[in-house]
Amino acid sequence: MDRIYTQLTSQFRWLLVVVALLAFVQPAHCQDEEVPEFETDRPDQAEAASLVPRGTLQLETGFFLQEDTEMGVEQKIRAYPTALVRLGVLNWLELRVQSALRDSVMERRTRFRTSGFAPLTLGAKVKLWDEQGLRPQAALMTMVTLPIGSRAFRPENPDPNFRALFKNSLTDNLALSYNLVYGWVGGDPVKGYAVSLGYDITDKLTAFGEVYGDKQKGEEAEHAVDGGLMYMLLPNLQLDVAAGRALNDAAPDYYFTAGFSWRIPR
Repeated sequence: MDRIYTQLTSQFRWLLVVVALLAFVQPAHCQDEEVPEFETDRPDQAEAASLVPRGTLQLETGFFLQEDTEMGVEQKIRAYPTALVRLGVLNWLELRVQSALRDSVMERRTRFRTSGFAPLTLGAKVKLWDEQGLRPQAALMTMVTLPIGSRAFRPENPDPNFRALFKNSLTDNLALSYNLVYGWVGGDPVKGYAVSLGYDITDKLTAFGEVYGDKQKGEEAEHAVDGGLMYMLLPNLQLDVAAGRALNDAAPDYYFTAGFSWRIPR
């Protein structure tokens, strides 16, 4: 645990500096303006059924650490930072760009390290309908991972991914979000799911718990669970932290992430 703590401390220094700068430059009048609902696609695995408002740019970024041991081989994957940029184009359309600076270490008798840029992923989220009664809020998202990035991480061909996104407000403070996923990795089809339950502890603090997983053709299904906290530091700046662990041997042992989401003032 001391080793993991040291790694996280060194990687979070940049995050604290950026958050402090964002808080300092935030316009004072922003506190008095009516701000559209702020909902993010991090740090949980379930993507939100909501879109960013038209004409709005939103940055979601953070640090990610995942570790897994299989057949005596220990693998660590770090991304610092991950970056998702979301642009509201129309009331029903959002464009998205995603990538990361990635570091992968595999260790058994010898240690092999690879670092570089994760592949570039482009896509869009389309609003289907609003929530009404038992009918959930719904959206459709498509992303394509392109063979652009460091050779060790990029796919040989574009890998598309489709998600059906839903959300039900169970009470004023409790919401259920769930995704159905179908895509391709390396040419093989992958099916997946994510179910997340979020609870507003206060107006600024939200907690969530989640189960998620996927199944690639020819591979054993992976299932995992996670949970985390999201805190609204400002009306357009959210901090988050989350951690998860495997529910079966096929899934990575655990992951940890922390970061922030910033809706750039217009």
